[in-house]
Amino acid sequence: MSVGVTNVALMKKLRYAALAPILVGAFALSGCGEVAPYDQRMQFLDEMSAKGIEYRGQLHQQGTEPVEASCSTGWTLLQASVPPDAIANGGGAYATDEWKAQAKEAYVKACLTGQPRPKPDPEGVKAVTPVPHTSTPPSPSVSPTAS
Repeated sequence: MSVGVTNVALMKKLRYAALAPILVGAFALSGCGEVAPYDQRMQFLDEMSAKGIEYRGQLHQQGTEPVEASCSTGWTLLQASVPPDAIANGGGAYATDEWKAQAKEAYVKACLTGQPRPKPDPEGVKAVTPVPHTSTPPSPSVSPTAS
């Protein structure tokens, strides 16, 4: 009887021993405790913009106008995993509220406009992005009285 109990205990130990390297590897790959590099965070904003534009298309297919409320709902449904941008006092990495808001802004603006907006705007989602002038202004006319 004790031989069977010993075998079960030994099997449990072997199972845990086999799992240990897998768990350590998964933890190392997950990047816990590390802040995502700037380039990776900007790439994430680009991805969120693309997903916002994609959701805009889905809204149009449903006959729904892409307004702030519907685009914000899309962001909530997306449940995006925002990469960390800060380190906590305890050493763990986390995404700050400001960074999460910037990611949401990129998604919602792209959903509203159909244009990628990867750079956060300090005035938020309702900010009006100025359109650059591409034509040169007309030259001032020369007055005949000037000499």
